[in-house]
Amino acid sequence: MGAAGGSGPATAAAGSAVRPADDDDVLTVDELVAWLRLSESTVLKLLSERAIPARKVGHQWRVRRGRVRDWLDGRE
Repeated sequence: MGAAGGSGPATAAAGSAVRPADDDDVLTVDELVAWLRLSESTVLKLLSERAIPARKVGHQWRVRRGRVRDWLDGRE
């Protein structure tokens, strides 16, 4: 039949982007370390150098998943 049902991945019209549902997730350093598969010291260095876009809340870093995706893709 081939009817489009909506059970597949999100698509967008030409020229627009679909934002993943988890882009607004806020990650801790530990979660970022696990996701990027980097050492904690490397992640902390990238954060302190502002290479990865993030915010410090008190003494703890918080990072939006979508901003990290953009950074990885070279858009940040």
